[in-house]
Amino acid sequence: MKAIFKTTLCSAFLLLVSFAGNAQARLTIENNSMRQMTVKVMKGSSGKGTLHESVTITAYSSETIYFTETGYYFTKSKAILNGKDPVYKKGKSFKVINSSEGYSVLRLTFTIKESAVPASTGQTISKSEFDQN
Repeated sequence: MKAIFKTTLCSAFLLLVSFAGNAQARLTIENNSMRQMTVKVMKGSSGKGTLHESVTITAYSSETIYFTETGYYFTKSKAILNGKDPVYKKGKSFKVINSSEGYSVLRLTFTIKESAVPASTGQTISKSEFDQN
């Protein structure tokens, strides 16, 4: 009888831990362009930060990044397309909350309109600034 109780209690605990693990802050990044994008999510509130995670997103697709800590983050992105110059951008900072009271569910959509000079929003940065972690 004790073995069954211990097994049931252990199973219930593991189930609660798995539910808690699923409820965490996340950012879905949508690439709404024909370019392949590399997006670096940086921890920090301004120009300098430390790399949280980097993802490569193919044209017209999306990726999700997860966070375990509350804090401020920003993005640096590189968008490439054969025959065109790469586009480098830095986004504004955003706050992520991940605590016992709740968590952030965020979405960023990157769009580039192709023309002689590709048009997109965000602060233009150099390749060297993008490459810095």
